[in-house]
Amino acid sequence: MKFKFRLEALLRVRQRLEEVAEMEFAKALGNLKSLEEELKMQKEKLKKEEERLRDGMEEGIMSSDFNFRCQLISHMEQKCRELDQRLKQAKVELAQARGQLRQRHMDTELVSGLKDRDLKRYLKEVDAELQKELDELVSLSHARDRSKNR
Repeated sequence: MKFKFRLEALLRVRQRLEEVAEMEFAKALGNLKSLEEELKMQKEKLKKEEERLRDGMEEGIMSSDFNFRCQLISHMEQKCRELDQRLKQAKVELAQARGQLRQRHMDTELVSGLKDRDLKRYLKEVDAELQKELDELVSLSHARDRSKNR
């Protein structure tokens, strides 16, 4: 008699859902890291452009160049604000993906625990059956030995 878990199909489905949740979590984490890096680079560019504007003002910059640099800085600041908003949204999505992964993992563990419990019960039954067969063999052997000795 072979062990057959009655909820094996459910366990496979839950394991697959957990794998999908892991992939979604990894995707959300990658997106967050990418946005953090992009924001960091954008802030560095902004800082350099602000330094150029300051240096230009000290050296005497033309008004057209001054206006251009001011507009560029304004555009870069807007881009930083947009990236910051996207970063906040990415953090929310990561938290949701983490919660989904945690739930999927608990669902899988629940069914896996049932499988472990059923397997222990099955092994206990098999052990009892084997012990019963051994007891019968010992009894038969003992009876045969007694009949030979008479």
